Amino acid sequence: MADQRTALIFGAGKIGRGFVAEVLSRADCQLYFVDSDQERVDRLNRAGSYTIYKARRTFYETVTIEGFQALHASAEGEIAELMCRRGALVALAIHMEDLENVAMVLGVCIARKAMETPGEPLDILLCINHIGAKAALQRSLESLLGGAALDYLRNRVGIVQTVEIVACPELPEALEERDPLGVLTNGYPEMPVEMDAFRGEPPLSPMVRLSRNIDAETHRKMYTVNAAYATIAYLGAPKHYIYLSDALADEKICQAVAEALGEAAVGLCGEYGYSPEDMRLWNERVKDLIDNPLLLYTLNRLGTDTPRKVGPQDRLVGPALLCLKHGGMPRQLARVIAHAYRYAVDDDVRTRMFLRFVEEEGIESALERYSRLAMRNLLHRMVRAEYEALGERL
Repeated sequence: MADQRTALIFGAGKIGRGFVAEVLSRADCQLYFVDSDQERVDRLNRAGSYTIYKARRTFYETVTIEGFQALHASAEGEIAELMCRRGALVALAIHMEDLENVAMVLGVCIARKAMETPGEPLDILLCINHIGAKAALQRSLESLLGGAALDYLRNRVGIVQTVEIVACPELPEALEERDPLGVLTNGYPEMPVEMDAFRGEPPLSPMVRLSRNIDAETHRKMYTVNAAYATIAYLGAPKHYIYLSDALADEKICQAVAEALGEAAVGLCGEYGYSPEDMRLWNERVKDLIDNPLLLYTLNRLGTDTPRKVGPQDRLVGPALLCLKHGGMPRQLARVIAHAYRYAVDDDVRTRMFLRFVEEEGIESALERYSRLAMRNLLHRMVRAEYEALGERL
């Protein structure tokens, strides 16, 4: 339709297909997926549609996404042409490690838009599960642009943080055989977006919620939802549980999740002004969200990429430091961090290098390198003690 808004979704993976596409489809946008995987691009174009399966505990609610096109990321001319359309919107549903490559494509397109439609704003929705992604994208684009294009970036481009609480585990085999492009999700119904960052009009989707404090919402999500998954993964690993549901049947792990969420709440209340009751209700919602029998998360998947997950602002160290800052004592989070260093899943190159460093250089050096915890830091001492205690039990 001529009056449809153009939306380019960089990243046709599970979050892009299974959540961002629905959000923007319900804003009456014409969808264009941009991806670096040619096979995925071809499959999307051949299929013409796919299904989102929202797990509702006892049944799947289905949503069909159709009427889209898919482009390879190398088609910069076509991508730029679409981006120059009036009201065009961009969403990045990518991994943090892909940000630099995507920024290069965006830089070319933004430079062209600055020449052809300099009065038209451009908003970029950041659908990336990483604190600091906005600043990183801004730096990357500024390093690529100059002159009028740089002025356009600084004055007419809105880099908009969003919060993705939706999760997309593996599709059950029977569904995947029937619909190989289908996506299974936890069905989370909304996308909080950074209200004041828009240069143009926000997408008018019933799934979009405008937020005046996206920083608080970003940290709350990372320090509770992601922290809960990590707690289950790393405490379940030495017990050889395979699925999240197996680990959640363990009362000690359930209690540990509740304690870790309680410690995170201390920091979030102190830092962002949430009330204890706000956080109690939120944490109950988190526990309901992750305890869904139709979502077959494996602990290996939840625990992958450990070096990132023990980073200083990420899901475990971040809330533990915030808890300490506001007078709490993050004993359970320290225990989980120690388990992450002891029982990391070695299914990727970075984690194998991480484990080798821990083994060869010791936990003290590893905590300084990966979690940025100096030896004088109380959390460093707490994690080291827990780590050493785990070693004594082996």
